[in-house]
Amino acid sequence: MNKILITGACGFIGYHLTSLLQNEYKVIGIDSLNNSYDPKLKELRLKNLNKLENFEFFNINLSEKKELEKMSTSILNIETVIHLGARAGVRQSYLEPEKYIEDNTTASTNLAFVSKELGVRKFIIASTSSIYGDTGTQMATEDVDELVDPPSIYAATKQFGETMVKNILSTDEHIIQIPRFFTVYGPFGRPDMSILRFIHWIESGEEVLIYGDGEQKRSFTYVSDIVNGLSKLIDYEESGTFNFGSNKTWSLNNVIEKIENKLESKANINFKERAFRDVDIVLPNLKKSESKLGWTPLVDLDAGLDKTITWYKKYKEELRNVKFKYEYEK
Repeated sequence: MNKILITGACGFIGYHLTSLLQNEYKVIGIDSLNNSYDPKLKELRLKNLNKLENFEFFNINLSEKKELEKMSTSILNIETVIHLGARAGVRQSYLEPEKYIEDNTTASTNLAFVSKELGVRKFIIASTSSIYGDTGTQMATEDVDELVDPPSIYAATKQFGETMVKNILSTDEHIIQIPRFFTVYGPFGRPDMSILRFIHWIESGEEVLIYGDGEQKRSFTYVSDIVNGLSKLIDYEESGTFNFGSNKTWSLNNVIEKIENKLESKANINFKERAFRDVDIVLPNLKKSESKLGWTPLVDLDAGLDKTITWYKKYKEELRNVKFKYEYEK
């Protein structure tokens, strides 16, 4: 059985990808289990992953290169690295910029150097739609619409992480693939992401925080579509950047209204000052992903919300002590 390395294995997307790939690969998972958001959710994911037969876990901080030595022979003979480990969140990046540099740029740099030393053939580094900024009525296109001045510290650290990996591994010996994700949601999602927070707050009768007027539009993308895209990249033998997102945008107010109807409960909304450099709309151009990978999103927003709400209710007791607000929001 071939081995594959996944960083951020206990993260939202990493958890779902590991659960899928362990049927075909021996998955070597790395995660620092840091407190970028409440680690209780990461621990819950890890508890489930440890039940899998073809999964081996290492608690490692990739921003410390020497920690990779802990893995000894486990990372030998790995052809593919999927680097999902990162620190996400635009607002929080202005409060802890040094941590974002460590986790998004330094960690990516260290992993790229080690991958080069070990002869890794394919390096997939996950990135973000935040790099495109506000797309307006235009669709963000790979290799065309990246901003020289990224719209946030978070976006800047992710973009520079991409740049470092491409510079370190830019030879014919390596395939470098960069999937850019657009507002991912679903079961086991991050508690600082809008949809899961909205579900929790409305279901529990807590105040719903909205930064701005709620008319910001996002390409909400269900996690199984993202994982499907990543699995297609594993089989694709060319370098490139690929957008993975929904082909439709919804405003935050639209999403809250849908959740209200599904939960049959009214949201108590507190509209707060809009976040610094927040964007109005982000819409992906999916032509490249469709033509090169045969990938299109399959789960529409209503179906995705239903699946997420069902999961939330099932795990409600385990989620009872998970923090859905940052300290600065209290």
